[in-house]
Amino acid sequence: MAENEVFSKDEIEQLRQEEMRELLLDQFDEKSVLFDMYKKRNWLDRLFTQKILSMDKEALYLSTQVAEICEISDYTVKNKRRALLEYINPTVMGEGNSKIYKHNYISVFKIKMIDGLTGEGSDFTLPQLKDFIYGSSSKPVTSKNVEAERELLLQVLNRMDKFEKFSEMIESNEFFEQIKKTAQESVQQFMLGSSKDQEVKDDVIRLYEKIISADTTISEKELLLDELSNLEKNNPEQIYTIKMYRSAAEEKINRYKQDERELFIRNLKHEVHELIVKYDNVTDDKEREQIKDQLQKLGDNNIDLNFEIRLWLSTLSKDKKKKGFFGRLFS
Repeated sequence: MAENEVFSKDEIEQLRQEEMRELLLDQFDEKSVLFDMYKKRNWLDRLFTQKILSMDKEALYLSTQVAEICEISDYTVKNKRRALLEYINPTVMGEGNSKIYKHNYISVFKIKMIDGLTGEGSDFTLPQLKDFIYGSSSKPVTSKNVEAERELLLQVLNRMDKFEKFSEMIESNEFFEQIKKTAQESVQQFMLGSSKDQEVKDDVIRLYEKIISADTTISEKELLLDELSNLEKNNPEQIYTIKMYRSAAEEKINRYKQDERELFIRNLKHEVHELIVKYDNVTDDKEREQIKDQLQKLGDNNIDLNFEIRLWLSTLSKDKKKKGFFGRLFS
C-alpha cells in the first residue's frame, strides 16, 4: 500500500466488510455444522448480508442491536439464545433480573445461522439443531462414546505440531504410548464402519437422483422420499448427511407440485375461456345449456378455484348481462 494512498469512505467500508467476511470464514468454514448446511445449499449470501459484514469485530452488541443486525425481532433473539445458550456463548453481565447479555460478532453470526434454519417455514426445529451441534441423543451409548473419543483424538493429533511448548507439559512417554494405542483402536473401529457408511451414502445419492429425475412421477418421488426417511431412522450415525439430502429432495418435490399446479390452472383457465367464447357464438338454447352445465361442473369439481373461475368469467365476459348470469352460476 502506498504511503500517501488515501481511501474514500466507501472504500474503507468495503475493506472492513471484506475483513469481517474473512474473520467469519476463518471461524466457521469447515468447522461448523450449521455453516456447512448453508454452504452445501449455496445460501452463503443469506448469511453475509451488508449488516452482518458491517459488524465491528471489537464491539459487544445488546439484544436489540443483534435483532437489527440479523433483521429479526428482539423476542426471536432471546428465544434462540435461550434454546442454544452454550453454543451462542454471549458475555453475561450482572445477575438475576439485572442480567444483561452482550454478543460479539461470532455470537451474532451464530444467531443469524440459527434463525435462517429454524422457525415457521424452515427445515429444522431448535431441538434438531441442538442435535446437529452437540450430537444426536438417538445414537447408542457405545457408538456415541466411540465417536466422541475419535473426534477428540483426531483434534489432538492434528494440533500437536502447533504446540511449540508441548514437550514441556509432558513428564513421561506414557502419554504418547496411550495416544498411539487409542489411535490404533480408533482407526480399526473406523475401518469397520466405513464400508457400511459408504453403502448408506450410495443409497442416499441413488434415491436423491431418482427423486430429482424427470423420469419419475410425483407419486413415485414421494415413495422414494419415504425410503430416505427410513434410511434416516435406521442410520442415526449419518443423520446429518441424510437430512441434508432429504431436505433438498423435499424442496424439489414441492417445486414439481407447484409447477404441476400452475400448469393445471393455466389449462383450466384456457378451458373456461374456450367455453365462454363458444357460449357467445352459439344460438341454440340446448347447446347453451350444455355449456352452462360444463361450466357448473368445472366449478363443482374445483371448489378451491371457484373464486378464480368466477373472476375469469367476469373478466372474459364482455356482455354485462352475461356477467350477472355467470356470477350467479357459481355463487
